[in-house]
Amino acid sequence: MENSSQTKLPNQPSSSPKSPWWKRGLFGKNGIISQWFHKFLRRFSQTRETISDSTIFLHRRAMTDIRILGKNAELIDNEKFGQEEFLIFIKLKYLLSRNIGDHADLYESIRLLQLAIEAKDSFIAIDQTELSFRGSKQQDFYKYTEDLLGHYENIDVFRENIQVKLSEVIAQVKTEEGRVALQAYSKHLNRLCEDDLGLKLLSLFKTFQLADYSVLRQISELIKSLDKQDLQSYSTLISLVMANFNAFESLRKIINVSDRNHNPDNYARMVQYIALNYRHGLSFIKFDELMSILKRWYRPYQTLIGIREAHPPHLYKQPLSFQEPIAGESTYFKYVNWLTDKKAGITYIDFGTD
Repeated sequence: MENSSQTKLPNQPSSSPKSPWWKRGLFGKNGIISQWFHKFLRRFSQTRETISDSTIFLHRRAMTDIRILGKNAELIDNEKFGQEEFLIFIKLKYLLSRNIGDHADLYESIRLLQLAIEAKDSFIAIDQTELSFRGSKQQDFYKYTEDLLGHYENIDVFRENIQVKLSEVIAQVKTEEGRVALQAYSKHLNRLCEDDLGLKLLSLFKTFQLADYSVLRQISELIKSLDKQDLQSYSTLISLVMANFNAFESLRKIINVSDRNHNPDNYARMVQYIALNYRHGLSFIKFDELMSILKRWYRPYQTLIGIREAHPPHLYKQPLSFQEPIAGESTYFKYVNWLTDKKAGITYIDFGTD
């Protein structure tokens, strides 16, 4: 009789039994620390709040603006803007425009002096025409111009009135030479009209009867001599001013220098600024463009930072976009650091933080 009993296989569990916790390692897939960490994350994620869709939308929109403006700022940024002399020029602009400290009440005088230097050829041509062509009709035109300088409504009205008077007078001038001289005279008046202060300067020269325009050439040559010199050296600038002090004294009333500012130190500051402006004026146009972009960038940046600070990761489930780097941020902080004097409490550029 066959043995009906069958060999039975032992039960095989589907997985190995878990070892007691004291026999498990600290690290690894089933380690104690790994399991505790995952339990913590599950509980932590359950306790954090969800950020609203409207807030995420505002964050996304700010980030889009920041990417565009930040990239534009990075493209315009130039290593020259970080050079010490250029930064001094930027700081001087700030101090002068806001009448701060030793630079108070100098800005208009600097503008008048620089314009006088640049327009010196027109002033000389106008003066020489008035001395050389003394016909009655021409003198009538000169007198009309001088009277008009005292009460014109605006530059366009001045130009229009000059052209009407010129057409009237030139038809009565007998010589071709005299007519050409009056046309040239009118052309130089138009050149002075290109700057708001041009006609004011001409009026001041006539009021104070300063016919010797050589002083303008003298100061112009002084500034040209600084072309390749260190413009941070005040001792050099003051020495040059003192050697040409008669010229500055002659122009004092024309460029509206007060008694308080009538000294070599302040004329040196004026010369320094004009020389720096000639050296860095073109670069400043690009720098100004960069600052304009950063000011526009700063508005969405405030929105972005405000949202991120109000929704920290330990309290909110942040989307990945909240961790993205911010385009333009390093450029912004670079100029904040360069243009901030912590000791004096002055920030030499306004990004819209005030």
